[in-house]
Formats: sequence, C-alpha cells, structure tokens
Amino acid sequence: MSSHTAIIDELTRAALRRDSTVLATVVRVTGSSYGGVGSRMLVRVDGSTVGLVSGGCLESDLAEHAKRVSSTGRAEVVSYDTRNDEDAPWGLGLGCNGLIEVLLEPLNSVDAEKMAHLLEVAVTRAEPAVIATVIRVSESTAAGVEVGSHALLLDENKPISTGSWGEILIEVLSKRDDALSAGRKGFITAIGGAEISFEVVQPGVRLVVCGSGPDARPIAAFGAELGWDVTVVDHRPLTQSHTARFPRAKVAYCEDALCLVRTVSITPRTAAVVVSHHFERDRNYLESLLASDASYIGMLGPRARTERMLGDLAARGVKRGDGDARLYAPVGMDIGGDGPDAIALSIIAEVSAIMSKRTAMHLRDKRGPLHAVAATAASTP
Repeated sequence: MSSHTAIIDELTRAALRRDSTVLATVVRVTGSSYGGVGSRMLVRVDGSTVGLVSGGCLESDLAEHAKRVSSTGRAEVVSYDTRNDEDAPWGLGLGCNGLIEVLLEPLNSVDAEKMAHLLEVAVTRAEPAVIATVIRVSESTAAGVEVGSHALLLDENKPISTGSWGEILIEVLSKRDDALSAGRKGFITAIGGAEISFEVVQPGVRLVVCGSGPDARPIAAFGAELGWDVTVVDHRPLTQSHTARFPRAKVAYCEDALCLVRTVSITPRTAAVVVSHHFERDRNYLESLLASDASYIGMLGPRARTERMLGDLAARGVKRGDGDARLYAPVGMDIGGDGPDAIALSIIAEVSAIMSKRTAMHLRDKRGPLHAVAATAASTP
C-alpha cells in the first residue's frame, strides 16, 4: 500500500472513531534521506504508528515526541541532523549524512477528516498537486497564521485549506509553479513572517488489467499493494465468487473489448496490461487502448503474437499513432523467475518505472541524486 493511501485510510478511521492522533510530516530534507518532503507517519493514541518518514530509524523517537505534542496540543518541528552522528543528542547513530525536519501536529477527529480529504483530492488528481504547510511563524509579523495549517494549491487557484492562514494565502498560491519545478525535494520560503514548506504530490497510478485468469490475480494484488487504483476487466458477467478473487480491485464487465474505453476511465496516468489469453479479444483490447490516453500498454505473450495483431489492425486501417512508444510487448522486465508471481513482479516493476519516468537502471550505476527523474546509465570505465 502506498504511503498516502495508508495515511488517508488511517485518518479516515480516526475521524470515524473520534480518535485523536499526531501526524508527522517531513517538511525539509538536506542531503541523504529515506523519504522525501511529504513523507508521513500517523501516531495513534496508543503509540502505534502507520506509515514511515525514514527507513525505521526515526519512527520510535518521533512517537516519543508525539506524546508531548498530543499533551500540549501545539504543533512543532523536530530536527534530525545526521551529518554528524557523534553530536546527535538522541544518539541514534544513523550515518545517513542528511538533515531532516519533521512537523508534528496534533489532530482531533475533525482535523483528521479534513486532512484525509485534502490528501485524497491531491492523489486522485490527474496532474501533480502542491501542498503548502506552515512550519514556523513569527507572532509579531504573522498574525492569524498557525503552524500546521495546510493548503492544497490547485491549478485553478482555489485552494483546499486547513487551519488558519491569515492574509498570506494569496502569496502562497503564487509559489505553486516554483514548487512544481522543485519536484520531490520541495522547497521552503518565508512569506509574511511565516515559514512555508511546499511539497509536490504525484498523481496516483490507475492500473487496468484486461483479463481475469490466474496470472491476473498477482498483477492486481501487487498493484493494489502499491496503492494503485486497480480495475480488472472481464468479458464474462460478474458473479460474487468471481469478484471475490480480486478483493482489492474493482472488477468491470466488458463483453465487447472494443468498448473498453466506455467501460473504464482511462487517463494519461493509466497503465493497461492485456492478459486475457484470447487472440481476438486481446487484439480488440489493443485497438481500444491504442486509441486511448493510456501511457502504458503491456501485452502478455510472444512479440510475434502482438505483431500479428498490429498487422491485422493495419489491414483494417487502424492507425497506431504514438502507440509504438506506449506499447510494451512482450510485457515486463527481464528479471528472471517463472510462474505468475514472478511474471507479475516483472510487469509491475516495468509499469512503476515507466509511470515514474525512470530507466529501471541499477542504482549502483547511477551518478548524482538517486531520485533525479532524468536518470542515465553510468559510462563503462
């Protein structure tokens, strides 16, 4: 499950139970870190946690700080400077060589509901979203602004906000494009006596699995585990036992594969994998997908099988457009292994790389920041 999905689900549960929680959010990163700006962890009233802000190094210490924040009812920022572990007063000895600042904010059930809504809107958009968060204020110059206030900056300049922003929200909105340019690393700036952290939330991936055989199950399951919005498409009328095989996915009935785009919403954030094992049906799925906005079209089976389908479509006058760039046939990456699970893993890895605009190279061969989008292979010595 993706970090955002897990946090949204737990915030929703806390709101329904009327529980108080403490939300931890990474608001500044300098140097190396496990998670980027916007990584989140929720601390429940019993001290248990959901989500990660590091690789497990900081979570226990943050849970202790969360007790104080819950008691005082005041948000605060906790800093971890791992660039010199010998001087670290909390003695975690991380050796990560970075500075991490984490905002801890107490949430009542109403706050939790508002935050869940804000995050859900952010991750379900088709385009990257920007969230601005107040992390520090100068009481003398930032009247009416509260630490822990959040604003989702939408492209139409109609923010969804929580907390109190005073008079600075209009200027905060003007920083949206700067935040998008900063990407995963985010950025911090001072506005009207308040220090604001900006993070970019990438839109979620929509995975459409065309076919419901045994090999479709691990594909759908792995996609759901990553927090993707998964839909399994089948040509047979749906039954309870049928849909029960895909407990974490939506199952859609599509008798005519040529009508796929009328059955399932397909956007540029959609990856489609065709695994029905029926030549004519797969060819019709392919025809529908080539005419869609899907950014990834994966075809299970030998390359010659897909080439035959493309030949049939060309003979009927079907234009491929930019389909070649989006088409992955055979689907998946060469990672070895046999059987449905291994094949599904190779498919999900490829989809993740493509939708994240990555090369799927070995990280040991990469030079520069690990999370730079334009990754290039290192030259051979």
